[in-house]
Amino acid sequence: MDYTVELFRLTFTGSQHPFDETTVRALATEDVKRANNLPSANNHALLSGGDRYYNRLGEINISTLVIHGTADAIVNYQNGVTLAEEIPNTTLLTLEGTAHELHRNDWDTIIDAIIKHTRR
Repeated sequence: MDYTVELFRLTFTGSQHPFDETTVRALATEDVKRANNLPSANNHALLSGGDRYYNRLGEINISTLVIHGTADAIVNYQNGVTLAEEIPNTTLLTLEGTAHELHRNDWDTIIDAIIKHTRR
């Protein structure tokens, strides 16, 4: 459990949102309870086979909303900026000081952006 809490500390902590260990420990406990295969939650780096999609962002022909935090230690914010620049008809929602996970304090902003985006 301590490992999971520390992993969440990395993905949840940005300058905008302080780390709430009590809440995160409760969330981690629920994650562990519902997991069918706990190690699979951390195996993203093992994925392969996406080579055929490289350099094809310009082919996306649907309005796109990119949501990215500026304090993301897992996927650099510049990646979100690049996605927004490379995919036609894209809106970038920048969450200042937000880390990799979407913090509950940002949910209203995110929901509003999704509603606005899907009304187009």
